[in-house]
Amino acid sequence: MSPWLLLVGFTAALNLLIVLWIRARGGRIVPALALASVLGTIGGDVLGDVLGITLLDIGNFHILPASVVAQLAMLMVVLLAALGPTRIEIE
Repeated sequence: MSPWLLLVGFTAALNLLIVLWIRARGGRIVPALALASVLGTIGGDVLGDVLGITLLDIGNFHILPASVVAQLAMLMVVLLAALGPTRIEIE
């Protein structure tokens, strides 16, 4: 297994746990948050490489931009879920 893949998984999981801890609840949104965390981590690493951000790097993996973009992606998922339709229960 490549070290890059391990760092992506670890960083995405850590960011997901931070968001779940701050929100203090899980729910049906957790799979979408997990996907946003992984995609945001990969996108943030690529963005950090393109922009040349070298703050908090482990080898060629850019932790700071990966974490920031993952957090922003998860924030976008939370906001979109809050704007979405609510479930109506019929008695």
